[in-house]
Amino acid sequence: MADQPADKNLLPSLLSQNPAPFEKDSQDRKDKVRSQVDRIMEVFLKVLPSNYVSQVTGPLYTIQLQALAERIADFQITAQEAFADNSYDYTRSEVLWQILGALVFPDAGVVGAPVLEGDITYRTFLRRMVELLLQGSTAQTQKEGVELLTTAIVEVIERSVAARQTPNSAWGFDDQFTFEVNVTGSRTTDTVPPVILEDFPSNLLTLQNNTLLVLRALKPAHTLYEFRSLFQEVFGALFTDTVEWEYEQYHYEDFRRFWLGAKCITGTAGITLTDRTLFSDPTRDFTAIQTGAVLQILTGANSSTGGLGTSEKREDYPGHFRVVDIRAFAVDDAVPRAYTTVSGLSGTATVSGAVLTDPVQDWALAPEGDILTFTSGPNAGQYRLQTVLGLGGGPCGFAVGPSTQVRVAPSLLRVRPRMAQALSGQSYKVDVDRLGVCVPHTVLAEDVSDQFIL
Repeated sequence: MADQPADKNLLPSLLSQNPAPFEKDSQDRKDKVRSQVDRIMEVFLKVLPSNYVSQVTGPLYTIQLQALAERIADFQITAQEAFADNSYDYTRSEVLWQILGALVFPDAGVVGAPVLEGDITYRTFLRRMVELLLQGSTAQTQKEGVELLTTAIVEVIERSVAARQTPNSAWGFDDQFTFEVNVTGSRTTDTVPPVILEDFPSNLLTLQNNTLLVLRALKPAHTLYEFRSLFQEVFGALFTDTVEWEYEQYHYEDFRRFWLGAKCITGTAGITLTDRTLFSDPTRDFTAIQTGAVLQILTGANSSTGGLGTSEKREDYPGHFRVVDIRAFAVDDAVPRAYTTVSGLSGTATVSGAVLTDPVQDWALAPEGDILTFTSGPNAGQYRLQTVLGLGGGPCGFAVGPSTQVRVAPSLLRVRPRMAQALSGQSYKVDVDRLGVCVPHTVLAEDVSDQFIL
């Protein structure tokens, strides 16, 4: 129980505890009510006519006055404590947030409220936040605001100011509205004598969230900040250390080779479609191609000119194009379009992603490597059938079926820049692994049956 503060004595019946609890069964409150009842009864008895001579509680009228005085005393003490809530020094914990917290963090219902332990700690924090808000949005107030949340070392760096003070700074004009909040904790070693070392702050995630809310209230609206928890380990304070350098040639990574990686996919049936950004080869599967690979056209009007070596791989070289997307079809098409296949299948099908759907077709009849041709629509062209879908599905040529859906192999590349002409029958090569070395070799008229065991 704390002593009665001097400025709180202006209200004679306030409870001694600061702040007083809402509960009404404390001994302090009972004593205050009893004392207030005695004062009220004393006034009542003084104003009674002379024919009422009883000075003790006994007659009926004194019992009635006693009951009335108890109710009045209870109301007076409660009212005085509620009146004291308007002072931030004596606001009770139960209404601390409604009176003071909502003033400092008006949008707490949306973004949340800071998490701190202890009523007195929270009261001190909110009172100090009011003072900082009145001091304005400065770097110092932001630093002091974060220091209210932790005992760690807090540093606020205004990048634009630091850039002017530091020659050849990495920060420049673009950082004029940004700043950093760096927090460094500390710990004490078990050595003799103990050594204080820097460490991560305790409850780092809670501190980070609290900092977000405090800076939301204190920082200027047009600024951005980065919160960083710094950790620096000083080994020299624990043991004697030595400095040792080891040199490594980092260029080695650019010279190494992945000897099992495929270098490229080649072909002689490349087709540049009419919009000149789409390149197709229905005889190839481009699943292994990655975005960013280089497509090199070797023959025709879209091939390299100007004497550049074939080892160069820049998209601004003639005949070299950067792959920006790998697709099965150019667009989805919900309209049934007529098709035919090399194996003799025909009908109408819709396109969704890489899947063809024909409700009257059994795609299990398609052989391996079958080529489908759309004669009209936005996807007019040739496509390689890959996988039959459904319960009886599988690779084309091996599926059991029946199935009305089939997946098409991604044999369409979107490239940049735009090619010069729409052509067909182009020789080309496209990268698979930048550091790979394996390339396809074609061997004719060789009997390899002795390499297999049935």
